[in-house]
Amino acid sequence: MSQMIFRPWEKAVANIKLVPKLILLMVFSTLLLVAKQLWDANTFRDSVSEVTEAQSHSLALRSAEMAKELLKEENGTSLLQRVVSRENATSEINQYIYFTNRKTGEVLAHPSIRNFDGLNLPLENGRMLTEVIRNTQGEFTYHLANEGRHGIAVPVGNTDWLSISSQPDSAAEQYYNAYLIQVAWQTALMIVAFMVILLGGSNLMLRQINCLIDGMRNMAQKNLSVPVVMDCKDEFGELARELEKSRIQLSSVIKTQRHSSEELSDMAEVMSISMDETRESAKEQFGEIDQLASAMSEMTSTVQDVAGHARAASQATEASREQVANGQQYVSNTISTINKLSDDIRESASVVNQVEERVEKISSVVVTIQGISEQTNLLALNAAIEAARAGEMGRGFAVVADEVRNLAQNTQKATLEIQDMITQLQSSAQQAVGLMEQSVVEAVESVESVSKAGEELNLIVEQISQINDMNFHIATAAEQQASVADEMNQNLTNVRELVEASVTVVTELAETSESMQGNAEKLDLKIKEFAV
Repeated sequence: MSQMIFRPWEKAVANIKLVPKLILLMVFSTLLLVAKQLWDANTFRDSVSEVTEAQSHSLALRSAEMAKELLKEENGTSLLQRVVSRENATSEINQYIYFTNRKTGEVLAHPSIRNFDGLNLPLENGRMLTEVIRNTQGEFTYHLANEGRHGIAVPVGNTDWLSISSQPDSAAEQYYNAYLIQVAWQTALMIVAFMVILLGGSNLMLRQINCLIDGMRNMAQKNLSVPVVMDCKDEFGELARELEKSRIQLSSVIKTQRHSSEELSDMAEVMSISMDETRESAKEQFGEIDQLASAMSEMTSTVQDVAGHARAASQATEASREQVANGQQYVSNTISTINKLSDDIRESASVVNQVEERVEKISSVVVTIQGISEQTNLLALNAAIEAARAGEMGRGFAVVADEVRNLAQNTQKATLEIQDMITQLQSSAQQAVGLMEQSVVEAVESVESVSKAGEELNLIVEQISQINDMNFHIATAAEQQASVADEMNQNLTNVRELVEASVTVVTELAETSESMQGNAEKLDLKIKEFAV
C-alpha cells in the first residue's frame, strides 16, 4: 500500500486547496519582495549617507587646499570669499563651503548660509559650535541638531582658518526618497508581472488538475470511455499518461471481465439447469434402483419358480411328444378322409353337370311353349276381330277368344318366369360345379398341407426333445441365477445407498449452482455499469 505520511505543518498546508495555496504563495512572495526592496532601500540609504559624508570630506579637503593657496596672496581673503560664493551657488544638494578663523571668529561664506550654520548654534552634545572650533585641533565633524545639518571641518594648512563643508541631513533622504520611488515602481511592476505569470501558471495548473479530476471522476463514475489526454511533459502530463494507462488497462480488464462474467453467467445457468436435471435424474435413478432392488428380489424368487417351471416344462414336453405321436396318426386318418371327400366331390360335380344338361333341354321346351303361346295370342286376337265383324252372332265367340287370349298371355308370363328360374338354376349349377372343382383342388391342397403337417409334427417331436434338454439346462442355470440374483440384490442395496448419497450431494451442488448463478448475474450487472 502506497501511503503518504504528513508532518503536522505539512498536513495543514495539504488541507488547503490549490487556489488558496497560490494566493498565499502570491501574498508571501509579494511580502518577501517588498521586504527585500525595503532592505535594499535602507542599505542604499546608509550607503548614500556614507557617500555624502565622503563627498563633504573631499570637498572640505579640496577647499582647504585651495584656500591655502589663495591666502598666500595679499587679497587672499577677498579671493577666498568669491570662491566660496561661486562654489555655494553651483551646489545642487544644498551643500555649502565656508571658512572661519579660530581666533578672530571671522566667517567667509555665502550670505544665505548664516541662517543655517551660525557659529553660536548648539551641537547634539549641547556644546556650542564656536567652542568646538576654538578648542579643537585638526579635523572634526559636527551635527547641528536643531538645524538638521552636519558638517566636517578641515584646517587650512598651518593657518587659523578652517575649511568647513556643511550639508543638510535631508540630502541622503532626497536620494533615498528618489530611490524609494523608483524601487516602488519597480516592485509594483515586478509584482504585476509576478501576479500575471503566477495567475497564468495557476490557471494552466488548474486546467491540468481539472482535466485530471474529470478523468478520475469519469473513472469513479464507472465511465471508462472518455480518454485522458494531456500533451505536455511536466508532472501533470506524466500523471495524465499514467492515468490514461490505468484507464486503458482497467477498460481492458472490465471488457475481459464482462466477457468472462457473461460466460460465467451462461455457464452457471447451464450448470444450474444441468444440476436440476442431474438431481431429477438421480432421483429417478434412485426410484428406479429402488424398484430394481424390489424387482431383483422378486426376480430371485421368480428364478426359483422358473427352475421349478422348467422341470415341469420338461415333463410336459415329454407328454407333448406322446400327444404329437397320436397327432401323426390323426393326420394319416385325415388324409384318407380328405381323399375320399375329394372323390365324392368329383362325383357330385358330374351329377351337377348332368342336371345342367337336362335344364338346358327344359329351356328348349319352354321356348317352344313360349312360341305356341304367342301364336295362340295372335289367333285369339284375330278371332276377336272376326267376332266383332260378325256382330251379335259372334258375341259368344268373342268371349271365348278373349279367354283364350288371356290364357295365352298367362302362359307367356309363366314361360318367362320358368325361363328366369331355369337361367338362375343354370347359373347356380355352374357356380356349384365351379365350387366343387375348387373344393377338389383345395382337397388336394389339404392333403398336401396335412402331409406337410405330418412332417412338421415329426420336426416338432424332435424340437420337443431338444426343448426337454433345454428345459433341463434352464432349470440348472436358473438355480445358478438364483444365487447370482441374491448377490446382485445385495449389490443393488449398496448402489441404492450410494445413489441416495449422490442425490443429497447433487441437491447441495444444485443449491450452490443457483447461488453461483445469482452471484454471476449480480457481477454481470455490476460490470455492465461500466461504460467502456
